[in-house]
Amino acid sequence: MNGRRKNRLAFRPSVGDASLEDRLVLATNFNFAQGVPFQVFAASLRTPSRPASTPAVVTVAAARSNVSARQSQAQALLTQSQVHTAFAQQQRAAFSTLQQAINIQAAQLFANGRPTPQQLADFNATVAGAINATALRLSTQAALLPNSSGRLVPGIQNGLLGTGAKSLASRIQAITQSNRSTASLGAFQNALARQINTAGQTGHNQLATFFNTTNLARLSVDQTGQRIPLQQFLGNQLITQFNNNLGNLATAFPTVANATLFPNGATTAELAAQQAFASQFNNALGTTAFQLGSGLALFPGVSTTLGPQLQSALFGTGTGVNSLFNSLQGLPTTSLGFNTAAMNAFNTNLQPLTSPLFNFFGVQQPQNFALPTGPFTNLFGSPFTGTSFFNGFNNGFGTGFLGFGTTPTGFNSNFGTGFNNFIGAVDPTLGFFIPSLSNTTVTGPGAGTGTGTGTGTGSGTGTGTGTGTGTGTTTGTGAGTGL
Repeated sequence: MNGRRKNRLAFRPSVGDASLEDRLVLATNFNFAQGVPFQVFAASLRTPSRPASTPAVVTVAAARSNVSARQSQAQALLTQSQVHTAFAQQQRAAFSTLQQAINIQAAQLFANGRPTPQQLADFNATVAGAINATALRLSTQAALLPNSSGRLVPGIQNGLLGTGAKSLASRIQAITQSNRSTASLGAFQNALARQINTAGQTGHNQLATFFNTTNLARLSVDQTGQRIPLQQFLGNQLITQFNNNLGNLATAFPTVANATLFPNGATTAELAAQQAFASQFNNALGTTAFQLGSGLALFPGVSTTLGPQLQSALFGTGTGVNSLFNSLQGLPTTSLGFNTAAMNAFNTNLQPLTSPLFNFFGVQQPQNFALPTGPFTNLFGSPFTGTSFFNGFNNGFGTGFLGFGTTPTGFNSNFGTGFNNFIGAVDPTLGFFIPSLSNTTVTGPGAGTGTGTGTGTGSGTGTGTGTGTGTGTTTGTGAGTGL
């Protein structure tokens, strides 16, 4: 059974030799986002040849002129070739960033000599979080392609996260259990580099196989089955993916908020709870931006045209600035009306967030456009959901949104730290800068007894003597760090 499954998941690259006439030069005005140079392996990219299953396209104009026919075919190939090149660049960037993150963790691991077993376990969890984020990045991009859910997306995830011995996560875990590999920092980093190199080469082969056996132009169709340009298909997929992410987060938001802010029937959120939840949803917004930015990195012109609009709509700060970040910062600190206010925040900011995407891709926005309400599925299918993979982290700890929720008992928190820190480091390279929570305040009624500053939702003054929390009534308003 395992042998049959292994064979079914195996990739057999078959990149055909490209003739001189098939070697294409990208147009200078079609400049995909530049990827970080990949230092792990130097795999040279070939321009993919036309899939064997693709019939020659003969038009009336082409029949009149062999030159015109060749130009027509080259133009058809050019679109797929450009997309392939963009995906390869992004893959190199993803693995290069992952290697840098792992090297930093390795240096910290050996900072005080040979690591202890607990330090190695924490290292494994942190690196697993970074690998998970890398799988999310590459899966987000691959899911935009037609027919990618069959082999490409599962292949990416199995190669990075699978429970088999050949996945990158399993290989790195084996390195940490080797006395020889953990004898010194140099030996450890060399062993890590070899495994990341192998994973990167595997990903390179997966892309080559997919693009050389898949006719993207033929599979790029709209909901009615009519063929549309490939870029329009990718744009439709990206918009749908982003809207579903927002809807998924909005649906999970009240569940997580109420458990964190108002535990055990509390009606007013304490300051510590506000700060804890603010950190949670800030990480969730960072993940949303990470997925959106990963998809947009495949398209030219994003950083100068679309990026500033999306940054402002997602993370704009300051008095009077309408952004999802600001709206969530200003939610009530009492349970009364909290859920309604949270949903209003998402619904109000949907239009400013998505309209730039519709305009950029030239896609007509539906007349009755609303936030999706489910059912939702994330990019990590079986066996990467539920409790079988990192205690359900990929399923959002049971909330339905990736990485947003309460950590399960017994869970190594270094995994979530590695995941969120990796995303936080990559988001700026994708054009998203997440505001610091320490610079945000909310206003609310003071809480405390007597004259002075109370703790809870803000600060205020009242009658009486003493300072602190407890029972009593205060009057006035104040400001404090919180949601």
